[in-house]
Amino acid sequence: MLAATGYRTRDPDSRAYIIIATRLVDQPVSRWLAPQWWGAFGLQGLFRDHPAGTFVPPALLARAGYPAAQSLFLVTLACQIVALLLLSALAARLAPSAQARALVWALQLIPIAFVFRVRGNQEYPLLVGLLLAVYGIERARTSWPWIGVAVAGAFYALVVKGVFALLAPILAALWLWSRRRQSRVGVAGWSGLILISLLMPLTAWGYERVYLSLTGQSFLDYYLGARIALEGSTGTPWPFPLNKLSNAMWYLGRVLWYAAPWSAVAVTALLPAWRARLTSGSTDWVRFATVAAVVTVALIGARDTRADRYVFPAYFFAASAGVIAACLRWPRVSEWTVVLDRTWPWGPALLWLALVSARVLSG
Repeated sequence: MLAATGYRTRDPDSRAYIIIATRLVDQPVSRWLAPQWWGAFGLQGLFRDHPAGTFVPPALLARAGYPAAQSLFLVTLACQIVALLLLSALAARLAPSAQARALVWALQLIPIAFVFRVRGNQEYPLLVGLLLAVYGIERARTSWPWIGVAVAGAFYALVVKGVFALLAPILAALWLWSRRRQSRVGVAGWSGLILISLLMPLTAWGYERVYLSLTGQSFLDYYLGARIALEGSTGTPWPFPLNKLSNAMWYLGRVLWYAAPWSAVAVTALLPAWRARLTSGSTDWVRFATVAAVVTVALIGARDTRADRYVFPAYFFAASAGVIAACLRWPRVSEWTVVLDRTWPWGPALLWLALVSARVLSG
C-alpha cells in the first residue's frame, strides 16, 4: 500500500527525515554515519541532532529496490508491530497470558497511536530498542545467548536516539527488580545489565571516533552541548529545581491524555483504596509499567526542551499498566480478554491492518 499509493505525510519531522534517508541512498556506505541536512527544514551542513541509526535501515531497503520515499514508513511500521508484540510478551511474564495479549488490542487505540500511526521518525524504533533490551535481559535469565539480544536492543536505541537510550539499562534494572518476587533473577540477568551499561559508553566513543575520521568534526561536542543541554529555555519563569518539576508535570499531563483512558485507570490503581479492591492476581506488571512511565518522565523532564514525542515510551507503559489494572480490578474486563483471545485470535492483526489502511488510503 505504501509503495502503490506513494504515501506522503504532512508531519514536518517525518518529511525532513525522509529527505535525509532518501539522499543517503546515493552516498557511499562508508559515509552513512555522517548524513547531512540536504535542505530539510531549509538547513544545510552536517546532521548532528541525533545519531544516524534512523536512516540506515530505510537506506538499505531503498538500495534493495523498495521506493526510497516510503522506506522509512515501512521501517517504523515494522517497529510498531514488534513493539506491540514485545510489550505483550513482557506482560505475559508478570500477568495472565490472555490479559497480556489484550494489550495488542488496546494499545492500538490510545490517542498517541493515532497520532503516530504512519510516521517516519524515531519514536517506534526507540521503543523497540528499549523493549528488546528488557526482553533480552528477561530471556537471558534462563538462556545466556539472549544477552546478545539485550545488547543489540540497547545499541539500536543508542544509534537511533542517542542519550534517550540511557533508559535501556534503567528499565532493564527495573525489570529485574520486578521479577525478583516471582523467580530467581540469576547471574545472567545481572551480567547482561552490566554489559549493556559498559558497552553503551564504548559505543558512543567508537561512534565519535568514526564520525571524526569521516568529517573532521566532533559529533559529541555538538550533540552533548548545543543539542542536549540540561539547561535551556522553555519559557518557564521558575528557578531550578522548580523548572524541572514544571517540566515533569507538563509531561505527566501529556501521558494522562495520550495514554487515555488506561492512564486514568493506572493512576487510580495506585490509590490504597483501589489496591485493596483488586481481585486476586499479579500486580507486578502494573507496578513495573507504572514506574517505567514515571522514570521516563523524570529522566526526560531533566531537559528544558519540551515535545510530546520525547516521552513516547511512557505512553505505552502507562496504558499497558492501566489495561492490566482494569483486568485485575473488574472481573468482567478480565473475562472479556479471555473471550477475545479465544474468539478472535487474529483480531489484533486485522485491527492493525484496518487502522493502517485507513490512514494510508485516505492520504
